[in-house]
Amino acid sequence: MKRKISAVLALVMTCVLLAGTLSGCGGNNDTADNRSDSQTADEGAANNSGTASDEEMYQAVLVYVVAQDSQDQELVNERFNELTREQLNMEVTLMPMTFSTWGSQLPLMLAGGEQVDLFPMFSSNAITYAASDYLMDLTPYLDNAPYIVELLGMDAIRCCTVGDFIYGIPTMKERSMPNAMVMRTDCLEAAGIDPASVKNYEDITAAYEKVQALYPDMIMFGGSAGGMSAATPGGQSVSFDGLGQVTGIGALENYGQTTTVTNFYESEDFRYLVDLVRGWYLDGYVAKDMATSTDSGEAQMRAGNLFSYMTNSKPNTKQEKDDQTGYDTTIVPIDTNMMTTGGINAISYGVGAGSPRPEKAMELLNWISQTEEANDLLNWGVEGVHWVEQEDGTANFPEGVTAESCGYHQNMGYIMPNQFNSHVWDGNSADIFEQYQEVDGNAIPSKAYGFNPDLSGVTDQIAAVTDVTSQYLAQITTGTVDPGPAIEEFNQALYNAGLQDIIDAKQEQLDAWLAEQ
Repeated sequence: MKRKISAVLALVMTCVLLAGTLSGCGGNNDTADNRSDSQTADEGAANNSGTASDEEMYQAVLVYVVAQDSQDQELVNERFNELTREQLNMEVTLMPMTFSTWGSQLPLMLAGGEQVDLFPMFSSNAITYAASDYLMDLTPYLDNAPYIVELLGMDAIRCCTVGDFIYGIPTMKERSMPNAMVMRTDCLEAAGIDPASVKNYEDITAAYEKVQALYPDMIMFGGSAGGMSAATPGGQSVSFDGLGQVTGIGALENYGQTTTVTNFYESEDFRYLVDLVRGWYLDGYVAKDMATSTDSGEAQMRAGNLFSYMTNSKPNTKQEKDDQTGYDTTIVPIDTNMMTTGGINAISYGVGAGSPRPEKAMELLNWISQTEEANDLLNWGVEGVHWVEQEDGTANFPEGVTAESCGYHQNMGYIMPNQFNSHVWDGNSADIFEQYQEVDGNAIPSKAYGFNPDLSGVTDQIAAVTDVTSQYLAQITTGTVDPGPAIEEFNQALYNAGLQDIIDAKQEQLDAWLAEQ
C-alpha cells in the first residue's frame, strides 16, 4: 500500500511541476531523431510559410518562463530577433517571466485582451483560460505548424482539447515524472547516512531524525504549499489518474488500474500520507510556515537552511537540482511511473485571444520547435557568450564563466517548446533525451490513457471545489492541522460544492470512451 501511495507526495502543486512531467498520450514521439533532424537557418526559413519578403514584418509577443531575471537578456533578444527577422520576417518581443510573475501577470494580460501571441500554461490553467475565452482555437492554424504536427502527431495534440477546441500545443519533453525527494548529500554524509540507503518514507523519516540532531536550526522538509507538498498529488505522475485535472477530485486510483471514478481525498492512501506529514510536523521537521510559503524548495535550499523538498523526477533531475540549489543533491525516487493524458497536456503553448494574427503565432512556435538555436537561446543564452559546445556535443560555460557570473542561464528546458531539439548541459549523459523516452516506455499506462473529459458542463462546480481545496488543502497536506477532523470537514465541503457532479460527469464520459476502444 505504501508503494502505491508514495507517488502522491506532490499534491499542492496543481501544477505540477511538475513537474512534471509527463506520461505520453500517443503520437510520433521519436526523441532519438529530434537532434539529428534539427534544421539549419536556411532550412528553417524554407519550411515556414508566410515569410515572403514583401510582406509587412509581423511584431510578435512571446512569453516564456525563466528561473531568474538575467542581466544579459538584451543579448538574447538581439540574437533571437536576428534569426526571426531573417527566417520568419518577424520581430519578437521576448517577455521572460519567473513563475511568480507568470502566475500573476499573465492572466491579467489575457483578461485585458493584450497581445500575447505565444505563452506556456499548465493544463489546469488552460481549462480556465479556454472557458474564459482567453485562447484561440488552434484547429484552423495547424497547417502553419507542419513540423510540430509531424513531430507530435495528432493523438498527442488532441490531448490539449476541450471538446473539439484545441487550446494548446504540448511541449516536447519527458512524459512521465515520478515524485521524488531532493536531499542535501553533504548533510546525509555528515550524519553517517549512505545516500544510496535512503529509498522510502521510513528511510526519509530516519534521516530527518539524524540530520536534525546535527543541524537543529535547519528545516528538514520545506518548499511551497503552492508547489510540491508532502501529501499532495500535485505532480503529473502520482498514484492516481486525475482525469483532466491535477487534483484528486474525480480520479482513478491505483495508478489508473481501475475504471471507477472516486474522490481521492477520501482514500486510505491520502490519509496515510497526511498522517505521515503530520508526524513530521509534530516532530519539528516541517517548516512551520509551509502552508503559506511562496518560496520554492530550490530557493530555500539555495539559501542554505533546508535539507529536503519534493519534486517531480526524471533521469537528469540531480543535475538540474544541483544547478538550481547550488548543492550536491541526492534524489530519492518514491513513486512509480504512470502514463496518463495529463502527462502530455501538463504543459502546452497557447495563442492568446488578443493575437492579431494567430497563424503567425503558430509559425513562430513551429520555427522555435524545429530550430535548435532558438531553444538554446531561450534556455542557455548566446553561444560563445553564455555557453559553448564541448567535444561530446554537450554544452558548458565558456572558460572563465561560472554559474554565478554567467549573464544568462535558465536550465528550464522542460517548459520550452522542444527541449529535445537543444543542447544537453554538461554533467548529463549526451543521450539523456533517449533516456527520457526509455522511462516513458516503462511507465504504467492508466486505463484512461488518451481520455480527456469535457468538463464544460460542470465549470461552476469545478470553480467551487477549487475554492474549497484552496481553503483546506495546504493546511492538511503540510501537517499544520489535526488531519482527522480537518479531512472530514474538507470532504463535506467538497461535496457541498458539487464534487459528486464532477465525479458523475467524468464517469459517464469515461464509460462512453471505454466502450469505443
